[in-house]
Order: sequence, then structure tokens, then C-alpha cells
Amino acid sequence: MELASLDHRHDDIAAPFYSYSALIGPNDVQECDLQVLERQDPRLSPLNDRKGRPYPFTRSKTRWRKRPGNELKYLRAQITALEDLLATLSHSDSRARLLSGGKALHDHKNQLQLLEELVEESHVDRIETALAENRRLKARLSSQFQVAKALQAALDENMRFRARKVCWPSSAAASDELVFALLDEEKELQYAATDKVMDVSGLARIQHPHFSEPKLHRDASGVYIQHKEVRVLPFVVADVVRALQLSLTHGSAIGPACHCREFFMQDMFSRAVTVDNVEVPGTVPAQIRGRHFLWSVVTPKRTVINWSSFNEYDGAKHIQMVKKLWFIVEPIASGPQSSAQGCILRTIVRFTPVNAETNVRDIEEMAGVVILGYKRDSIRVVMAVRAQLANLVAMRSKCVQ
Repeated sequence: MELASLDHRHDDIAAPFYSYSALIGPNDVQECDLQVLERQDPRLSPLNDRKGRPYPFTRSKTRWRKRPGNELKYLRAQITALEDLLATLSHSDSRARLLSGGKALHDHKNQLQLLEELVEESHVDRIETALAENRRLKARLSSQFQVAKALQAALDENMRFRARKVCWPSSAAASDELVFALLDEEKELQYAATDKVMDVSGLARIQHPHFSEPKLHRDASGVYIQHKEVRVLPFVVADVVRALQLSLTHGSAIGPACHCREFFMQDMFSRAVTVDNVEVPGTVPAQIRGRHFLWSVVTPKRTVINWSSFNEYDGAKHIQMVKKLWFIVEPIASGPQSSAQGCILRTIVRFTPVNAETNVRDIEEMAGVVILGYKRDSIRVVMAVRAQLANLVAMRSKCVQ
């Protein structure tokens, strides 16, 4: 009945009233504090909160947390410190004040200068480290570039060599005209290699007489026979060049009869066909048939004579060799004020197999025949050059008389 009476009086209550003592009226029943607290405003009723929807929970109520006093003190202290820092930074000597912490002005300047020196040293160290790394990378890149450039040059040279490589005939029945045409085609490559051959052999730096024996060499490029020499002659360059050009006819006047079968000369070109028989002790006699092509290039400082030959050796083995001979004739003077009174003749000879697939043992077995045939040819050439020079001197002597 008390709950019913409370519900009946619910509409008459405008606002909740809380009391910490009992409410006693003359005609009412005494009410306890719990009953007073249980009185609710209809607006705060759970039914009113759901607004007629079947929602099982009531709306959550905000709980206000009271900020503790020590946190407020901390925040006020932070605000004060930040205001002081802002005021300090607003002055021109703020960096010195921060570093010194209240010391004298000269101490501030010293500390500021020390700090600047430390920063500068650190900056210099970083720059030096970066420059050293840059130099190291640059050197490495430069070396790699040089290697790539050398490889590219070698590939280009190999491609050019393959494109212009002369296909020598392998048959002994090849005509002389075909062989001379191939020798003429090869002369440009031989002339282009003149300086390189002289530098590699070391003859370009020799200014005195030098002689060596022809020898068989083996290296990564293959097997070949090479000979080099330097001669100092008391004749002008033009006379020596003329004598060398006519030395291809040495067979008609020097050596065995009919050694030079054919000779042709026109301007700077000469060609000849020679046949020779040689016998190395303890070996089978061999016949050497050679086609020789001579070409000279005159420049103000020197004259280059390229002599190329296609030789066939028929003895214990049948092999074909290409002989390339470089003559370089340069004038020399007896004094700084005098004209040229002589010349220096540098010579290098190289025999290489025509076919790279030729058996190396065959070349080694026939090396004695090749060297003996070359020595006989070189003796004939020297004798022919001496004879030509002697004739020129005699003719000039007669003209003077």
C-alpha cells in the first residue's frame, strides 16, 4: 500500500526532494530516507529513457573526474618555465645565456666560440670523409671505365681484323696474280701496324747498331719466327730506299742462277717471284717458292718500306708462311747545324703461319728450313743493296769529275 500511495502521489511531485531526516506530518505516516530517495521524476524514469523502445540498458551518464591539485601545480610550473625560455630566446645573446647558465659575458663568448669550432671541425671531418669516399668511387669508376674502353677497343679491332682478314689460298696451285692481289690488299693493314710493331719490339728507342738472330717464339698469340736489327749507314735516305726497292732483283746478279723468276716495278710498288732450294743438315731438302710485294711510303721525317711475302715450303712437311718485313729509314745528322749525312735503318721481320689451324709440330719441324731460307735471302738483299749503293757512288764520282 505504501508503494501504491507513492505512485499515486508521483504526479504531484515537481522535483525530487532529498532529506537526511525523517519527514513527519500530523496525518501522514512516517517515511524513511530510503523511501524519499526512491521517489523519481517521471522524466528520469527508465521507461522515459527508452522512449517506448525495447532497449535493455539505460543511457550512460558522464562521470566528471576532478583534476588533482599536484597536476595543476605541475602544469603551472611548465607554463612558467616555457615563458622564461621564450623571454630568454628573445634576446640576442640567448645562445650564450643558455650555454653559460648565468655566467659572465666573456665566458658566454668563449663557450659560443668553442661550440662554433666544434661544429666547424665536425663539418670539416664530414666533408673530408665525403671527399675521400668520392675520390675512391671516382678512381674505381675510372679504372672500370678504362677496362671497358680497352675491351671495347679490342673488340672493335678484332671485328675490323675479321672483316678485313685476307683469306690466303691453301692450294699450292694458286696463281701468282691471285697471291699478289691478296698481298696488295694486306699492305694497308701492315702499314697501319708499323708504329705498334716497332714499339713492342723496342727498336723505336734504339739509336745504335743492333743485331739479333732469328728465333722461333711461342706465346698466347701463337707460334712465329722473328728477327730484328738496326743499322747505321753513311748514305742519304733516298739512296738507301732506292737500293732496297731494287733489291728484289738480287737473283739475277747475285746468288744461284734464275733465282728471281719474275720482277716488276712501278712507282712505289715492286713485286717478284723467287724459287730457292735449301737443305738443312740432317733433314730432307726443301724448295721455297715466294711471291714478294714491296711498298714504300715517304714522309718528311721518315720512309717506311713494307715487304710482304707469301712463301710455300715443300720439304719434310708442306707449310705456308706469310713473311712481313718492316723497314724504317730515318735521316741522322752529324751535328745540330749540319745537314743529314747518313741514315738509320730499323728492320723487323716476322713469319706467321697462313692458317691458324696449322699443326704447331709441323712448323717447329720446318723452322730450320724457314730460318735458313731467310738468312740466304737477307744475305742476298744486303749484297744487292751494297752493290746498288756502290754504283750510285761511282756514278756521282764520274759526274763530279
